[in-house]
Amino acid sequence: MWFDLTVAVIARRHGRGPDFLVHDSHLFDGVDDRQIAAALTLAAEVAEDEDMQYIVILNSDDLSKAVQRGFSVEDRIIEPRLTDESEEGGLFGFRF
Repeated sequence: MWFDLTVAVIARRHGRGPDFLVHDSHLFDGVDDRQIAAALTLAAEVAEDEDMQYIVILNSDDLSKAVQRGFSVEDRIIEPRLTDESEEGGLFGFRF
């Protein structure tokens, strides 16, 4: 994660990269709760300082553990609500 974040910041500063970084939950698989909280906190701070967006797809149980360890989720989460209970459900208005 640190390498990815460093490369993203350097590329962004030189106008050669996107203004976002995306990580999948596999990156945090088997990682200690404290380390997840520290990583998310640092990534959020760097993204804000560098005017970037940090996108992480994370299992809700891992996020809950990170919050218990001090990570603040306020103003940072966009939670899509997925359901197939009605015709209005789906992902971003699309049914598959």
